[in-house]
Amino acid sequence: MDIDFKTKISELNPRVRDWFVTALVAMILADGNIDRAEVDFLVKATSLVKEETSKDRLKKFIQFKTIPPLGAPGSVERKTAMTMIIDLIRVAVADKDFAATEKEMIRKIGQSLAFAPDEIDKLVMYGFELMSGEGQAAHA
Repeated sequence: MDIDFKTKISELNPRVRDWFVTALVAMILADGNIDRAEVDFLVKATSLVKEETSKDRLKKFIQFKTIPPLGAPGSVERKTAMTMIIDLIRVAVADKDFAATEKEMIRKIGQSLAFAPDEIDKLVMYGFELMSGEGQAAHA
């Protein structure tokens, strides 16, 4: 899994960055299957968290394959929120499978980022387009 993030993670404030990394962990754990590439990706993602307590907490969720609670991300600009959720969708479909649990996770994340239900539905459809390869050319 080699995701080139569009989200400028280094520009996020610490709370939003921790939330985003937690959302990445939740997204990877959502389908219950973690392959070797995802493990490598998770190691990289958790390295973005600066606070050791938060990092250790995320590692425990990964170790026990338990989806971490997300809570509210705090104040996130609309454009940044859209970029974040698109990155999360790209993570979800990287294995060429968009499981029902991953779609549900996108819905939860979309709600926490204040997207309307119809916007979330469009984002889920975008996930299917990405998985089939149609969305990559349009959004590259």
